[in-house]
Amino acid sequence: MSDRSPQGSLQRRASRDVEARRPGALERKTAAVYDTTTEGMVGWEFVGTRRWIVYIAAAVVFAIACVFLSHWQYDRGQQATRYNTRVATNFHAAPVALDSVLPTLDAYDAHDVWKPVAVTGEYLIKDQLFVRTRPCGDSTGFEVLTPLKLADGTIFIVDRGCIDAGSDPQRPKAEPTPPSGTVSVVARLQAGETAKGSTPAIRNQIESIDLAEIKQRLGGGAVYTGAYGVLDTQTPASATALTKIVTGAPTAGTVIHWSYMVQWVLIALIGFGGLWYGMRTEFRRLNADHPEERERARKRRQKAAKKKFTDAEVEDELLDGYLPLSRWGIEGTVTVAPPAPRSFGAIGEAGEADAADASRPARAARPSRPEVIVIQPSEPTPADPATPSQED
Repeated sequence: MSDRSPQGSLQRRASRDVEARRPGALERKTAAVYDTTTEGMVGWEFVGTRRWIVYIAAAVVFAIACVFLSHWQYDRGQQATRYNTRVATNFHAAPVALDSVLPTLDAYDAHDVWKPVAVTGEYLIKDQLFVRTRPCGDSTGFEVLTPLKLADGTIFIVDRGCIDAGSDPQRPKAEPTPPSGTVSVVARLQAGETAKGSTPAIRNQIESIDLAEIKQRLGGGAVYTGAYGVLDTQTPASATALTKIVTGAPTAGTVIHWSYMVQWVLIALIGFGGLWYGMRTEFRRLNADHPEERERARKRRQKAAKKKFTDAEVEDELLDGYLPLSRWGIEGTVTVAPPAPRSFGAIGEAGEADAADASRPARAARPSRPEVIVIQPSEPTPADPATPSQED
């Protein structure tokens, strides 16, 4: 038998696959290449196995977690919407007396955020403070806090605005002074901030609007520690204009919460989609020999054959000169016979033929079009036991 026969090729491949072992070494056994859990099952029987029950339970738990997170984002969106409504109402409300919303020094209701209050008093210019590293327009600067002493002796902290840091980020470029004497102020309520940072205190600077710390800086006394005011209007005006902290009603973002709510629902659906894809793949593998599944597979191959070539396939065709039949779901090879050699007569006849060809006018080259040939493999027939093999 010729060494180039298919049987000889298989023997050579088998000889290459044999693992070289040292004398006395144990023979390595081949591991199973099939699934011992679902092998032999038909239809959807594999869904009842322990493995797939765990997969389905995991997908359900994952979906429940996604629904919980989606509902959480929905609640946050509702809270932001209510906050925006409350802020818009308070921001455009008429100013009220300070003691009507802050009956005690440490009182504050979050529903009164940005509500305007009208107060009259005298600024304590020497006790003015600067809050470091605060946004001021398009740069970073200092917010100017000036205590306002009211007629009853209580002190209300007023944030008069911000000022740029200038060339030295540790120092404000100027220390604007408020008007002296009695002033009438309309300020919007804000809750005090928590303590921040451990930087050693500079003479008239603080890290945050911590009203308890400001009270200590002022030496105690009757200081409002529940809330402070962001300046809206002031009479008389200051000699040095400061950048206002707010010019319109602040709003909290709501779109991001609605977006996350929808995304968590889609993620839950993606989880079920992945579970269905795995179940469908397992069903096709176990039922590959069923006539109905073979018919569906044939239709899928025909549908895939109508798709356009991908960039990778075009590149392979340019490099190799052909595309494998597996592109259409066909296993097999095609042998292309070489072109038949051209026959010539006598030398003289050949010369005359060449001359005749040369005298003919050249034809315009036809544009070449790619041609796709789909070869449908025939059904394999069982080998006849009476037929002798090639080895015989």
